[in-house]
Amino acid sequence: MLSSGLTAAFATLICWTVGTFAFTLASKRADPAAVNRVRLFFAALLLSAVVVLFFKVTFIQLFTLPTLAEWIWLGLSGIIGLTLGDYFAFTAYSILGSSRTSLFSTFAPVAALLLGIIILGESINFIGVLGMMISTGGIIWFIQSTQKSNDKSIEKSQILKGITYAILGAVGQGLGLVCAKKGLNITHQTGADLSAVHATWIRMGIGTIAAYSIVVLKKNIWVEFKTMTTSKAIITPLLTGTLFGPVMGVSFSLYAASLIPVGIAQTIFSLLPITVMLAAIISGRERINGPSILAAAICMVGVFILVWRDELVNWVNAF
Repeated sequence: MLSSGLTAAFATLICWTVGTFAFTLASKRADPAAVNRVRLFFAALLLSAVVVLFFKVTFIQLFTLPTLAEWIWLGLSGIIGLTLGDYFAFTAYSILGSSRTSLFSTFAPVAALLLGIIILGESINFIGVLGMMISTGGIIWFIQSTQKSNDKSIEKSQILKGITYAILGAVGQGLGLVCAKKGLNITHQTGADLSAVHATWIRMGIGTIAAYSIVVLKKNIWVEFKTMTTSKAIITPLLTGTLFGPVMGVSFSLYAASLIPVGIAQTIFSLLPITVMLAAIISGRERINGPSILAAAICMVGVFILVWRDELVNWVNAF
């Protein structure tokens, strides 16, 4: 289970890296909040087809197979992690920029760990905490060392709002993952567990309804949807990001969270700023310096310590 969970966690990281580039491109060509709403809609639609066609679930069973408790926990996960969390993150990006906002994503593993202990009864030893601290510190150093010196200045009146929203976005991500695992831990009376993809469909569906409910009285959502979907320059990266992000990435993340502690899963997910930056460097969009390479290496060491914490404790006790 550990091996499968770790594989799923790193697959999540790869998918989200691809999705980040696609959504960044789409967000430059349209309102980021609108991009978020439309991507949730398409993700829910696509996941409906995937669950029905590949998991042999009828359309009616999409709604009847999950228990009420699963609907509640996974629905909360969608609202907290996708609707509210992504809203706060998108707002923070618009105020602080990508580098500064990514800095606060390091709060997500800590939030996931603490909430996992409170809600799920999970535990972690001191070696795991040390690994998480090392990985988080490496991420902070990496982002700071690669941050562009020509970032636009921010008005002082907006800094506090940006920081607050960035933290809320990270906490929403961590709490959303914990709620999702709580839902996945619930077993049907028949003994069959809800698949991670079906659970992702619930998250996306509830998240989509919540996202549109917030703006339905303020915006003409039909005009917004039509504008987004009739522009090839917008719809192409949006659909690419939807496939790799909310569909494949989130499904892998839920599968990983169902097999390994959410603190470990979220720490691996928090390496996203590094993988995005490394992908940009490989593609020739960015240059990397020595401190950044060292910081990235420290992050990986931290993840290694976190993942193999029990084995390391046994090794230490053996001496």
